Amino acid sequence: MYFVEHQGADLLNEAIVLRVTNESGADADQLHCLLEASKHRQIIIAKTENGEPLVSIAFAKISKYTLRLLAANPEYKLRPHEYREGKILYILDGFFRKNFFKKSLASLVPQLKKYRLIAYVKKGKLKFFCNNNGSIKLVRLPRSWLQSTNNSTI
Repeated sequence: MYFVEHQGADLLNEAIVLRVTNESGADADQLHCLLEASKHRQIIIAKTENGEPLVSIAFAKISKYTLRLLAANPEYKLRPHEYREGKILYILDGFFRKNFFKKSLASLVPQLKKYRLIAYVKKGKLKFFCNNNGSIKLVRLPRSWLQSTNNSTI
């Protein structure tokens, strides 16, 4: 398995093809997230050795301020300038080929270890992973941290 990133429209096409070949499709919000991530070259595709896509992940690199907005309202829609404003990885859309979730997830962990904090929304709630010296763990951030106006970096 290998990864492809920092490409634009090519990865957008492959992310959509991955969904279509697995008979999942995409709604308007998912397509919007994929399109914006593609514009900023923020899509990662994991492929098999023969080039078949297994996983697509669309993300934004948000700031602590935008993370606070998302914590207050997980339905908040990112503005185009927020896709590249910080160092926090915010997963917008992730799609795994059928029956490849565990295998693909294990391969993705080294790719995600570049980021200290990883956020995503699941079932209307903002969730976080923290990279603590190479081990990625699900964490719960204190409310005071999310509501603080301190501009210190993460």
